[in-house]
Amino acid sequence: MQEHYTRWIEQIESLCGSANVGHVDVVVDQAAWDVSLLPALRLMEPGMRWFSLFSATPEEALLTQAPILMRINLDDWRHKAWLEELIEQVGHLPRLMLLISPMPFDVLAKSLQGLSQLEWGGQSGLLRFYDPRVMPEVLASVLSPEQKEQFLRVTLFWSWLNRDQQPVWQPGTYRSNQPLAETFPPINLADAQFDRLGSISDAQNLFEVARARFSELSHEQCFACCYRVVLQASQENYFGDLKLYAELHWSRADVV
Repeated sequence: MQEHYTRWIEQIESLCGSANVGHVDVVVDQAAWDVSLLPALRLMEPGMRWFSLFSATPEEALLTQAPILMRINLDDWRHKAWLEELIEQVGHLPRLMLLISPMPFDVLAKSLQGLSQLEWGGQSGLLRFYDPRVMPEVLASVLSPEQKEQFLRVTLFWSWLNRDQQPVWQPGTYRSNQPLAETFPPINLADAQFDRLGSISDAQNLFEVARARFSELSHEQCFACCYRVVLQASQENYFGDLKLYAELHWSRADVV
């Protein structure tokens, strides 16, 4: 197993132990993937609790494409071995999001399902927070402080591997005495928030262009360059070719 994966697993075990939490919750994004987790989950012994975030939604039938939440018992060697294999096989893909949460599984599942639903301008959609390329900017620049708190209050820690395959830990604000949610409304985005959310995808589409131009930078630094230039284009109401805009506006001074 690669060193950064081993380090991540060690961090997971250490933080779970410190928090007296005997499990880790994992969301795996199956969208546009030729692999399904479902056969392995159904055969797992002892059984592993899991939940499709598409349950009871218009996308419910797309189970093999759904984001799957699972609770992995770290005290069971078979569950732990499965976690290690999952990270080793999937860690290089933008499909894994981890949580260390004492919250009851059913409540956590419904909470995350609510957080995955967005509304904007009378329309509904999917907020793919479980994509590790999306989550950092969603928390940092898309959500309002109140909306961000909805994500933080469900867990002690969020964790993912960034574009450089390094573990990232986002502390949560979960408290054992907090009231458990009874309703799980969608995230309502204003126009400016929706634009910023779209800018994440636009920046990701520029990523390979930035990699070719700034080969000395890390992957995360390259994405930051892309995101800044996309936000600048949006502020200037530019609607043309973003690659051309980026090439014209990128400079070495912008990336240091």
